[in-house]
Amino acid sequence: MRGTPEWTAAGARWVVAALPGLSRVCLAERPILTEPSQPLGSAAHLLGSELELLLLDLHGGFDPDGFGAATGAIRGGGLLVLLTPPPDEWARRPDPGSARIAVWPFEPETLSRRFIARLIAVLESDPDVVRIDQDERSVVTAPMPAPDPRGGRDWPSPFDDQIRPATADQAEAVAAILETARGWARRPLVLTAHRGRGKSAALGLAAGSLLLEGGRHLVVTAPRREAVATLYRHAEAVLRAVGLRLDLRRDASLGRGSLRFHSPANLVAHPPQADLVLVDEAAGIPTPLLAALLNHYTHIVFASTVHGYEGTGRGFEIRFRAILDRLIPGWRAIHLATPIRWAADDPLESLVFRALLLDAAPAASAAVLGATNEPHAQWLDRDALLQDETTLRELFGLLVLAHYQTRPLDLWMLLDGPNVRLLALRRAGHLIGALLVAAEGGMCDPKLRTAIFYGRRRPRGHLLPQTLSAHGGLLDAPLYRYWRVIRIVVHPAMRRRGLGRRLLTELQQTARAEQIDLLGASFGASVELLEFWSACGFTPAQIGTSRNAASGEHAVVVLKAVSEAGQALLEEAQRRLADGLPVWLAGPLRELDPEIAAMLIQSISGPPPASPEPNAWDAELDAFVAGHRTLEASLPLLSHLVRRHLTAALASGRIERQEAALLVAALLQYHPLTGLARGLGVQGRGRLLERIRAVFKRLVER
Repeated sequence: MRGTPEWTAAGARWVVAALPGLSRVCLAERPILTEPSQPLGSAAHLLGSELELLLLDLHGGFDPDGFGAATGAIRGGGLLVLLTPPPDEWARRPDPGSARIAVWPFEPETLSRRFIARLIAVLESDPDVVRIDQDERSVVTAPMPAPDPRGGRDWPSPFDDQIRPATADQAEAVAAILETARGWARRPLVLTAHRGRGKSAALGLAAGSLLLEGGRHLVVTAPRREAVATLYRHAEAVLRAVGLRLDLRRDASLGRGSLRFHSPANLVAHPPQADLVLVDEAAGIPTPLLAALLNHYTHIVFASTVHGYEGTGRGFEIRFRAILDRLIPGWRAIHLATPIRWAADDPLESLVFRALLLDAAPAASAAVLGATNEPHAQWLDRDALLQDETTLRELFGLLVLAHYQTRPLDLWMLLDGPNVRLLALRRAGHLIGALLVAAEGGMCDPKLRTAIFYGRRRPRGHLLPQTLSAHGGLLDAPLYRYWRVIRIVVHPAMRRRGLGRRLLTELQQTARAEQIDLLGASFGASVELLEFWSACGFTPAQIGTSRNAASGEHAVVVLKAVSEAGQALLEEAQRRLADGLPVWLAGPLRELDPEIAAMLIQSISGPPPASPEPNAWDAELDAFVAGHRTLEASLPLLSHLVRRHLTAALASGRIERQEAALLVAALLQYHPLTGLARGLGVQGRGRLLERIRAVFKRLVER
């Protein structure tokens, strides 16, 4: 429905009145129906649910991730109603949803509108979309989908009978899961499927059956707890069929068996005993964590959506298949092809795939391997890219291989991100490599830089300069100009040929011509990635002291100087890393992979850094005392100052012996604050940290 907000809202109410009794949700930022609307940002909560009518108001802005999640909840025979401005107006006006890619200092209204223009074109050209226009008072109809040849109901639903597999595919998957759990051999199972094929339901049906057998401890993991809602619902349905009404998310035990959820990082760090591990939406979990689970557990099932918003399954297949082939060549794979929630060749599924490029793929391997001409680097023009769907699909298909959590929003950022540039390698007309880079820094306002350092401002974007300032203690880091590599990827058929290094060489040449100070990247620290970036001349400059909740890895920043000013900043960052690393490795980084730690130490060249002068780090100390810097980030300075000032502070009476003991325990012995708080009777880590800041202020009174 295309028209004014008022007219389309009235149209939505007409649809609801004409189709009473349908299970429905209205996603909007304004009241439309008699019941309250749900905000657009809540679309992820529809994962695993099933609707007959979804009303989506796009006057308040488009959310690619939410669109992908919400439309997957519509069952076959259901209806999606989009409320949009007229096409010409929609293409001209700033979309409120673009605020999420409007990095500082850009405002949403200044951004290009390529993504929305493409979305409008997809909706306009789709023969299955019914278009109702306010101005023309006309309806462009679409043919009704052909009935499903399977007979009976056109769209069988797993919710009609939750304890039986709905398709032969799903029945095979359930049987394979049970065989994996009951077998003696170490033979991992990998399930893949498009959305709506019953993959998660199969996991749940098998889990429920195993719980009824008794004595088995099952562990479930996924990128987010919400992603296993379907699994739990089907497991509970199996138990309910024999009279057992349990909420497995609260009561995880049944007799001598159990079903418990663990986050991926926690499961790797503290692996419990398990007779079977079920990994749902495995594409959204970093490959190193999946490999760790594979090494630890004998009976394990990995399930992944091939194209979806929980992670990109194609990248998962390529990366993880190589690990499986190397470690356990006898692994088993099953692909669920038959839809359950809707019919085959579903028009809505096809529309969503086109709109969000969920089925984008790199060029065929044969096409790039068969070419004889040399690859050439090319900066891509995004206006031209919008008109070249083949190249756009190849590009996005490559980029989704580069990261385990590529989302539909990344397509919008690629097309309209105001600080984004695209560098590609072409061969025989096809893309064989790509690099996505973001321009950051260049903040000339000293007040803004100070606010960033003290944690009072976090301008959208600008990851490298803000990390180096707020966590690395480099007050003027935001002044410098950076190009941050967001993604770098080479076609799987063309790897190990130096093409990634060639992309970075071309990037450096262009950066030097455009007076950029530093190139950089931020990623979860792994031996493989550190080796690659080191081989390309990049140096570690900062490491996070806490693990990423999703990846279980410590984020590391690597830099390569382009200008003389950039070289000076890089050397200062290295000096601080060299000074802090021994302290962090004994404290918050004590569980860091020793090989990674050795690589970081090896990367720090030059003589050991001198101890800081008494007044050298006043700004960082002030930021800590005022509560604007974490204890972990300031730990090297704090431990040095405790050693320097403790005796004098005790002698002068500025601090008491019990307070000195607290500083020693926290800053020299690296006791976890949570345990210290319990031992001292302080309510929580935050309260204890306030006490440490107050004592420290008196310790170094100036």
